[in-house]
Amino acid sequence: MQLNFKRQAGATLIEIIMVVALMAIITIGALTYYNSASQSSKVQETVTTLTALTSMIRNQFASQGNYTGLDEVVVAAFGNVPKTMRVDDTTELKHPWSSAANAIKIGPMNGAGTNTDFYVQLADLPTRACTDIVTKTFKSFGVLKGTAGTAPASAAGAYTTIATAVAGCGGNVSGADTTVVTMNFYSK
Repeated sequence: MQLNFKRQAGATLIEIIMVVALMAIITIGALTYYNSASQSSKVQETVTTLTALTSMIRNQFASQGNYTGLDEVVVAAFGNVPKTMRVDDTTELKHPWSSAANAIKIGPMNGAGTNTDFYVQLADLPTRACTDIVTKTFKSFGVLKGTAGTAPASAAGAYTTIATAVAGCGGNVSGADTTVVTMNFYSK
C-alpha cells in the first residue's frame, strides 16, 4: 500500500494571522518603548536646561542683588542660553513640549517689593512630564500651579512636599492633559 501525500505549497490562513498578530505585538511594544524613552529624554533635557538657566540667571543678576527687570527677553539676550531653549533667532524661549510664543515665562517675584526671588513658568506641559520634572528638581524650588501669563506674587502657597507639588501638576481647569507649572526660585 502506497500513500500519496501532496505537499502543501503555502501557508494556511491561521499561520498568516499568527504572523500578523506577532508583528503587531512587536510593533506596539517598540512604539511604547520609543514613546517612553522619548518622554524620559525630554524630561531630562528640561531638568538640565532648567538647572543651567537658573544658574545663568543667578550669575547674571548677582551683582545687582535682586531680579528687577528680569524677563524672558532679557534672558534670551544672554549669550549662553542653551540653543535647545531658543525659538529660532527670536527672544522667545521654548521647552521640549512647546515652541509656542510664551511657552516659557520668566520674571521676578515681587514679594514685599524686593524682587529677591524669581520664577520660571512652563506652559503646555503634559501632566505626566510635569510630575517627572517636579520630582527630579523639587529641592531647587517651590512649585505653584498657575495660569498662563500670571506670575506668583510671593512664596505663599508654594508646595512644601513632593506629594503636594505632584498634586499641583494635575492638569488645567479644562481637564486637558496639559498644565502650566510655575517654579519659584528663592534666594538662599
